[in-house]
Amino acid sequence: MTNYKRKRPLVISFALQPVMKQMTGHFSQLEVRFVDDIAAPQRIAAYNQAAAMIAAGNAVSANTLEPWHNLEFVQTLGSGYNNLDIEELRKRGIVVAHNPAHNAQAVAEHAIMSAMYLLRDMDRAHRMVAEGRFADRRHLAGQIRDLSGLIVGLYGFGHIGQTMTRLLQPFGADVLYYQRHRVPAEEERYGARYVSANELWTTADIVVLSVPLTQDTYHLVSEPQFAALKSTAIVINVGRGPVVDEKALALALTEGQIAGAALDVFETEPLSPDSPLLHLPEAIRSRILFSPHVSGVTQQALKKMTLAALENVQRFFSHEQPLHLLVPEEAVPPWTWQHVVRQKRAAIHRSEESADIRSPRR
Repeated sequence: MTNYKRKRPLVISFALQPVMKQMTGHFSQLEVRFVDDIAAPQRIAAYNQAAAMIAAGNAVSANTLEPWHNLEFVQTLGSGYNNLDIEELRKRGIVVAHNPAHNAQAVAEHAIMSAMYLLRDMDRAHRMVAEGRFADRRHLAGQIRDLSGLIVGLYGFGHIGQTMTRLLQPFGADVLYYQRHRVPAEEERYGARYVSANELWTTADIVVLSVPLTQDTYHLVSEPQFAALKSTAIVINVGRGPVVDEKALALALTEGQIAGAALDVFETEPLSPDSPLLHLPEAIRSRILFSPHVSGVTQQALKKMTLAALENVQRFFSHEQPLHLLVPEEAVPPWTWQHVVRQKRAAIHRSEESADIRSPRR
């Protein structure tokens, strides 16, 4: 049960960025501790006392939750939550919230930067100068491309897609989008055009993926999609790694089905040394751009994300309804939050005690 002797709820953060440490002083109602600052032998005891967790990519499952006997609230630092076992958290009566939108500008800028890097063949251009082959620039003349006049296809039109559309307007690119639910108001506001998935694959010069990982989006982009794309198309993934079938991508690049790709996320992170993407023919390597899942963690984005995460934790312990709930899905009156959670925790605790009594002792 919750340790009522503590004057402030203990929050353990797996987000280790210095910016969060700098901001915790503004949340005096919370006692925030960071995993890296807790000596390994003392972590189990700390987990047992914690009332809240700020998750940042760490796995949250039945096994990892075992020592968290007093946990009431899990808040993610970012928008993604495929590292959380939502059903297990629901079963334990733990309230869960994620943190969308705050890094949309950073991710959108990264996607546009990646597109322009590949359109201008910057890897080859850099090496020509660095290796003393300045005269080889003639091989780039007439081959590199402007962003202006190209068709950008957004698979996913949430905060990132909408921000990208706004940022692309001065470049003169045409923006198409597809997602399961059409949003006419946002189309009109940002100037994007809704199309079918098939039309997006066949007409886009640049495809940007910013969808979450679900059963429906796993290997969303595989052999059929690469076959449908223009041979001059570029694919950019700033969503979740398993959305792209990496073996199919390596084959598409090798066979010239597409012109290039930029990946900020991967099927397995870190990228396996055995990945076919790391063993492409040398002539093709300049057509793929990697980054280690950093598109959304700029200085400005982290400040926004950290502030929003801490505010949401404080909101929960102030008996206010947290924003962006994942569990429970239905809103609960704000004044009943603590009561509901503690009632569930008490029921689980009684069930565990009952199970201990029934279990034969050796």
